[in-house]
Amino acid sequence: MSRTPKEGKESKSHRVRTHTIMGQEEVGAGKKSFWPELEITGNIRNISPAVWSLQHLTSLYLNDNCLSRIPAEIARLEHLMYLDLSCNKIRSLPAEIGELTRLRELLLNNNQLRVLPYEIGKLFNLQNIGLKGNPLTMEIQAVYSDSNGTLKLLSYMLDNLAGKISAC
Repeated sequence: MSRTPKEGKESKSHRVRTHTIMGQEEVGAGKKSFWPELEITGNIRNISPAVWSLQHLTSLYLNDNCLSRIPAEIARLEHLMYLDLSCNKIRSLPAEIGELTRLRELLLNNNQLRVLPYEIGKLFNLQNIGLKGNPLTMEIQAVYSDSNGTLKLLSYMLDNLAGKISAC
C-alpha cells in the first residue's frame, strides 16, 4: 500500500492543508513519517510532551482547545514558522517563545493573556501577531493597535527586554 492523500481541509485562516497517511507496508518497513504541519484541536487540555520533540515542524495549529499554558519546551521547535494558539485559555507564555526565531506568524487571539514576555521582541522574522480578544495591559494594547502594530510591538518588547537585561 502506498501513501494515500486525504482530502484537503480548509481552516479558519483559509489555508488548505493536505495530509498524507503512510500505508502498512511503509510502517512495517520502518519508514519514518515527516510531517511539516501538525493540527491538534478538540478541546484538548494537555499536549503530549512528544509534540515538543517534532523538531521538523514548520506549522503547528493548537487553536480551539482548552490549553491554559504552553511549556518552555516549545523552544525545541526551532523550524517553526507558523504557530496558532488562538481560542484557548492561555494566561501566559514562556520566555522561551523568543527562541522561535524563524516564526513568521504567531496567532494568540482569544486567550486570557494580560502580559507578553519581552522575549517576543527577539522574533525578528515575525510578520504578524494576532492578539485580539485578550485582556492585555493598556500599554501593550496602545502599541499594538497603532499602525504597523506587529513591528511596533516587537520593537517595544525588544527595548524592554534590553532594559530588563541591563537592570540585572
